[in-house]
Amino acid sequence: MPRGKALPDDKRQAILDDIKASQKSRNAIARDHDVSVGTVTNIAKRNGLTTAFDRSSTKRATEAKQADNRAVRAELSRRLLAKAGDLLDQMDGEYLVYSFGGKDNTFNSKVLPKPPAAELRNLMTSAAVAIDKHVVIDRHDSGAGAEQAVSLLGALLDGMQERHGTAPK
Repeated sequence: MPRGKALPDDKRQAILDDIKASQKSRNAIARDHDVSVGTVTNIAKRNGLTTAFDRSSTKRATEAKQADNRAVRAELSRRLLAKAGDLLDQMDGEYLVYSFGGKDNTFNSKVLPKPPAAELRNLMTSAAVAIDKHVVIDRHDSGAGAEQAVSLLGALLDGMQERHGTAPK
């Protein structure tokens, strides 16, 4: 709407009614009535509706949701790290190999003292992926820089090497 032109009373009242209804945003009201956002704001202020477009409750709700999401990610991160430890533990234990086969589709199994090389590789890869994802989540939520990530990975590697007897001497 051109500057300086007075709004007709019925249009001003319609805008005021929309503001009081609190069903539309300031921008939607301006679009619906073909006026500027500033005009909508001024009508609200002139009529004592200073908190008509207050978004502090929306901001608080958003912050609460973000905090909830951080808590969920922290739990997922903890679980990923625990699973990584479980997978590494499986590398040192007995391993059941089995198959179904033959014309009678028989089941055969044998317990080996440790997993075969291919399974060791799969367990190590799975553990490494779980650790990587744990680190990514932690870095996302802490805003940690590269130095902290390298330090954490170094500590994890040292701990794994000590645990599995592969630490350099």
